Formats: sequence, structure tokens, C-alpha cells
Amino acid sequence: MKKTLSYVTISLLLTGCAASGYDSLRSTYYSLAYTKGDALLAANGQAIKVNVVSKDGKEALEKNVSTGLNKYGPKWLDAKYAPASAIQNKSPYQMKWAFNVPESGNAISICREDYDSNPENFAINNTSVVLAAFCVDNRTLTSLRARVYSAPDTEEFSKTIGLIGRKLLTTTNPERFDDCTNFDDCT
Repeated sequence: MKKTLSYVTISLLLTGCAASGYDSLRSTYYSLAYTKGDALLAANGQAIKVNVVSKDGKEALEKNVSTGLNKYGPKWLDAKYAPASAIQNKSPYQMKWAFNVPESGNAISICREDYDSNPENFAINNTSVVLAAFCVDNRTLTSLRARVYSAPDTEEFSKTIGLIGRKLLTTTNPERFDDCTNFDDCT
């Protein structure tokens, strides 16, 4: 009974925080294929591309997201982040972000090549829903869904973006078992 009551209390608290305009994150999806080696390869001697998908202000959002990741993002891989529109590297890795998507938006599908061109992936009204993913080519390695109420030019926005980056680029994949030395052993 106590356990159920504490779960109810926590969920009400989280709902209250989300309803009151605080940024909130949902759990992170990890593909079995994701390893910390992917993040290290993405940052190997080059900036990680930040690709933003949005109806409005794409270039400004790319700049603000890159700034937030550089300031508050994961420190363990010593990476730099740059707007995809500003760099021309051939790396298949990128961080992809979709702003103001519908409530039913799917974070796992954000890395697909046709995601940007599908009008159903964009909300007409402001939803504050943000999808973020770490991608290689058109495959999602990690993804996350968040609700970001902070204005893009604020410090709170930068902190939320940095936290999302730290959740996406972790040093260990919680979905893999400790004895998985080969990918084939994990399936």
C-alpha cells in the first residue's frame, strides 16, 4: 500500500511539474547496437553535427542546441557540437532534434531520411514536444522525447538541451548485458 501511494505521489508530482511549465524528459530508448564507441567515433577529431528539424527558426535553433550541448552536454567524450548547416564533414553520425512535433510524435523514427519531408511530423499548434536522437546514417542509436517550455535563448533551455545530450550519449548501454562482448551475443 505504501509503495503504491509513493508511486501515485511521484506521478502526481511529475504531472504537476509538467503542467506548470517546467521542462521534462521521458525515458531514453537505446538500440542494442549503441555502444560508447559510437559516441567516440562521432567525436573523433570533428564536431558532431546538430541537425534540427523545425517549421520555424531552424538555423537559430541549431545554434542554440549546439551552444547548449557544448556548454552542458556530455563531458566524458570531449566532443564539440556544431550546426549541420555550418559544417561539412562526411561523418555518418549526427544528433537530430525535432521541435514542436505532435503529441503522437515518434522519437525512434526521427533519424529516417524522409522524416523532414513528412508534414505529419510537425504540429500546427505549439506543443512544446521535442524529439532528440543520436543517429548513424538513417538508423536511431538512442532517442528521447521531452517537453521543453524554456525559450531557446535562455540558460534554462541550454541546461535542458545539455541534459538531453547526456542522456543520449551515455558511456554504457543499459539494454546490453555485461557479458555481451560481441553484438551477436546480445540478440
